[in-house]
Amino acid sequence: MSKLYTDIHTDVLVIGTGAAGCRAAIAAADAGASVILIAKGAVGRSGTTPLAEVVYSAALGHADPRDNPEVHFQDTIRYGRFLGNQTLARVMCYGGPQSVLDADRYGMPWYKTKDGKYVQLPSPGHTYDRGVHNDEKTGRMLLWALLKEVRKHSGIRVIDDLFVTRLLTNGSHVIGAFAMNMKSPGYVALTANGTILATGGAGVMYQVNDMDAGSTGDGMVMGFRVGAPLISAEMHQFFPTGFVYPQSLGGTSVATSALWTRGLKLYNNLGERFMERYFPVEKENVPRDDLSRSIFLEIMEGRGTEHGGVWLATADVDDFERIKYDRHRSYIWPLRFGVDTSYFEVAPTYHFTLGGLVFDERAQTPVPGLLIAGEVGGGTHGANRIAGNALTECMVFGAISGDTAAELRANRRLEVSETEAADEIKRIESFRSEKNGMRPIQLRRKLQQTMYRQVGLVREAKGIRSALETIQSMRTEELPKMCVQSTASFDVEWMEAIEFDFMLELAEISARAALMREESRGAHYRLDYRQSDNARWLRNTVSVRKGNDIQLSTVPVEASYIALPS
Repeated sequence: MSKLYTDIHTDVLVIGTGAAGCRAAIAAADAGASVILIAKGAVGRSGTTPLAEVVYSAALGHADPRDNPEVHFQDTIRYGRFLGNQTLARVMCYGGPQSVLDADRYGMPWYKTKDGKYVQLPSPGHTYDRGVHNDEKTGRMLLWALLKEVRKHSGIRVIDDLFVTRLLTNGSHVIGAFAMNMKSPGYVALTANGTILATGGAGVMYQVNDMDAGSTGDGMVMGFRVGAPLISAEMHQFFPTGFVYPQSLGGTSVATSALWTRGLKLYNNLGERFMERYFPVEKENVPRDDLSRSIFLEIMEGRGTEHGGVWLATADVDDFERIKYDRHRSYIWPLRFGVDTSYFEVAPTYHFTLGGLVFDERAQTPVPGLLIAGEVGGGTHGANRIAGNALTECMVFGAISGDTAAELRANRRLEVSETEAADEIKRIESFRSEKNGMRPIQLRRKLQQTMYRQVGLVREAKGIRSALETIQSMRTEELPKMCVQSTASFDVEWMEAIEFDFMLELAEISARAALMREESRGAHYRLDYRQSDNARWLRNTVSVRKGNDIQLSTVPVEASYIALPS
């Protein structure tokens, strides 16, 4: 009997072609490994990296010579509300300057002064101006530079439109991944001595988000299913200001963080500059978790706009007239869509997945053969991420994961279990059925609404428990009846059905962790526990899979470098 899939072997397999994945592939290839780099969609046109608009944080000290990686590290821990893994955060901050130079070497057109210094922008939460950038195209231009470097390496094979559905194992080791070919019907088993997950976050799990459509938590759940723990699964960051009207631009961010230091103001439907009530001194110039929560509370208490937001006013931004009409360098993103006004209706939009798979300073998970790069990993930022640290994390740990994975290469082939492959084919084809239930997009929207309203920016026990009941009902009643109408190639609805299964499992884990943390800290705000509880909760939640069950526990934060508050 012939196989139902194609075998491909490589030294290092990288899943995800954003900044983290590309940097990992480059590092592994530079170390002499053969690399396969695969994308869920089209290479260079999918993933969240191109949506990273402006700042990339690195303590180069070009804007202010007092800045250095130690200050960057302290800012990261402090504004992560002391929940971050201090070892990981320190590696990221100290590796930031070199990562900027690496990108420069690959052709990244950073903005520089005439004397060759990097232009560095301010952002809330940073002691000094340290946001290197290429105006509002930083993520897109960084990915362009990385892909150009990838293509220079003959040892890197790039494959797009491969949807990974499962990690392959040999006993306790990960030995690669199983994937669907979206271009032409068929399956692929990719084996590797080192497998790097660079699959990004899970923002599509929420109704209002500004992430790529493929950010459905695939990598987190696949890692979880082979035994890798998830840390801080309750922590989800919201960007303060995304469109709520017009509806066609829902979730699109309105203004870069750099402008909060230059005069952006927020008003409620009574015309009050309400941030003066929450933060009398800083007003709008506060970290994202504080700003997002303040906006959300204002809306919840009935002082929101007609479409469920607040007013963002840009008229008092320094040098606004120049910014307004210089549309290629505006930082006021709606101008690109023809929305030309000084007031916008905005509300918090899901922006970054703070929790993720556990990994160490060598980018290794506790599961041998499985490594992490970028947003799919958890612990680096703690309970809040300050602006610009996402791209820094991708580049620093991308490089580390590639180096580590290259050390695992060997001259032996890894055999795929025929039983494991057959089980996976049977599982994913079970979704491909025209039953009498709801379509995947309908179920996705139901889950998104549930998570945004009950396990979103502001939570309480009653709502979280209601969300868990809905999730359980969807799993037992609606998922088995889901209707999928398949096509011969690029079977998008089939892919959406499998993605929904990933999202549903991650939603349950997130909700359980949110119910467990009985305090408010950073991105996690409980109406029934409004204060931070340092005595009980300077701890991270950890979720592990035992058979078909999810088990939760907590581990204390280690004060490896910075003392924890009492």
